[in-house]
Amino acid sequence: MNRADFLARVQSATGRNPKAPITRPPAPPSLNPIQDARVLAQRFKLENERVLGQVHLVESLEDAREGLKTLLIGKTSYVSSSHEILKEFALEKNGLTLLEPKDADVGITGANFAVAATGSLAFSSSHGRLATLLPFHHIILLKASQILPDIEDLYAKLGSLELPSAWGMHTGPSKSADIEQTMALGVHGPGRVDVIVILDS
Repeated sequence: MNRADFLARVQSATGRNPKAPITRPPAPPSLNPIQDARVLAQRFKLENERVLGQVHLVESLEDAREGLKTLLIGKTSYVSSSHEILKEFALEKNGLTLLEPKDADVGITGANFAVAATGSLAFSSSHGRLATLLPFHHIILLKASQILPDIEDLYAKLGSLELPSAWGMHTGPSKSADIEQTMALGVHGPGRVDVIVILDS
């Protein structure tokens, strides 16, 4: 049986006319029409918390400083990234010691973008990667204006930028069920992830 006969038999068995044009199913609905940053922030929170992240929506920069201070209770050391937003937080005044990523209690970073539809965060390697990966607790400071509706919007943004050596996409804490199918957090990265989203930005 040649290829054409084989395909004709398959098409006949599925009830489709072999001569009918092949049509693609419609694409799933996109969040692109949504423009309100607060709506995107709420969707980001919902999707990120589905995968065990913790998202804190705050109204202002001052609220974000207070939220960060609360999250740092009990911490004695930190490592940070070079994201511009961190200049607004004077991390050295929180009474923590700056250590190497492998030794720090918490990694405090910004993010380049976030995606509402998946609850994901995009990190450029140009800001450093170890602060996002090695400490058990990762805190991200984010402006609502950095949240994009969908993954396609993120790709469009990245396509217009000068590319770093790598982009990282993180969605909630690191999870693994490799051993006896038991979920464990923090095996390959942070076991706790908090995102502070500043709505008035």
